[in-house]
Amino acid sequence: MIDEIYDRQSKGGKMLSVALYLFIIAGLTIGYICSIKYYKSFNFIINSGILKRGLIMLPLAVAVAYTIIFLLPNRIKGLTSLYWLLFLVLSITPLLVVYTMSGLGESKNSEILIYTITAIAIIGVIIVNKMDFKIPQITISPKTFWIFVIAFMVIGYSYLIYKLGFPTNIFESFKDVYAVRLNYRNEAGRFVDYFVQWLGNIINPFILAFLIYKKKYKLVFIPFILQIILYGYAAYKSQFAVLILAPFFGMILKYGIKRSFVEKIMALAVVLGLVALYLKKLSIYLLVIIRIFLWPSLIALEYYDFFWMYPKMLLSQSVLGHFFKNIYNMDPNFYMATVYYGRPDMRLNVTWYGDAYMNFGIAGVILFSILLYFIMIVIKSVENKNIFLVGTILFGGIMSLFNGPILTTLLTNGLGIGLVLAYLMPKKL
Repeated sequence: MIDEIYDRQSKGGKMLSVALYLFIIAGLTIGYICSIKYYKSFNFIINSGILKRGLIMLPLAVAVAYTIIFLLPNRIKGLTSLYWLLFLVLSITPLLVVYTMSGLGESKNSEILIYTITAIAIIGVIIVNKMDFKIPQITISPKTFWIFVIAFMVIGYSYLIYKLGFPTNIFESFKDVYAVRLNYRNEAGRFVDYFVQWLGNIINPFILAFLIYKKKYKLVFIPFILQIILYGYAAYKSQFAVLILAPFFGMILKYGIKRSFVEKIMALAVVLGLVALYLKKLSIYLLVIIRIFLWPSLIALEYYDFFWMYPKMLLSQSVLGHFFKNIYNMDPNFYMATVYYGRPDMRLNVTWYGDAYMNFGIAGVILFSILLYFIMIVIKSVENKNIFLVGTILFGGIMSLFNGPILTTLLTNGLGIGLVLAYLMPKKL
């Protein structure tokens, strides 16, 4: 009797998941169509052949739904499983919709890229949920760990003060964000920005989470002050969001989160965007439907469309610039914004697979996916420590993976230093 009730509930939950997924696809399709009217400058277009492209994308939609419902756990307690769930919903599903409606790169076999990315995601889910990979761990004492963390903080803040002086624009950074940020970009070198990102996205949120974990509530002002100092230099508003959201994210992982809850949140976000569109609250519609769901996928296809025809970057915009010449003589993000949007002042950030294709084509996408798998295996191997603290440490870096290159996320955005910190962290801190 109990088994029959459980089976009915299980079937009901799976049917709900299917319904929510279909709703998200339908909502994003409506959002795409309306984007043409309200945001023509975003290059949303509809080309003939929708039915044909829809049939080509249909097997992928079925595969994504099957992966979410049957391969991912019902209650998610790991950062890796949550990443792949969000990647399937936030990245691949909009990609299917955007390609079906626009057909961008259709004559250049862009469906090969989409099929490849979907296969990579499904394999990623299988690796983190069905296979047990373990990375050998290094055991250090809590005292040694804290010496490392505090020394890193002292070196980081000392280097910032040495290079930029004491932050005198803290109040100005709240009044005129872009002026302070422009001045920062003109004065700060590469290593200055590394420390600002590493401290703001990884170290300070970790300190806040640890104080909460140890119930030292009277000291939680310390990471906020440290974050304000960084804000006085760079005016990165996102770092305040990371500081607050990272411990919250870690707490969610500690107690686990139902997959159905995440699905409902995604569907609710689509509803919010469509209701905002109906009420002509276009700023909300722009943020939710376009910037979170649709535009990143469109940008990825634009990168494919361009670099299918023209020479690949071969990482010439990075450390490999000593070996390969950047024939475009511009940062590719600004160059692509100039080509597709006529905005040389706009940075057109692209997803990790768009960046991988830009540099090495489909081979690059496969190569970078292997690197992503390795990152997920490392994360999986440290999740059995304090998941609250581990989730907090890695939150900023993992979120950057949704709309940024893997190498940039590892180095600049702090995922690399976060992985080192999570790896070295003792089980009992």
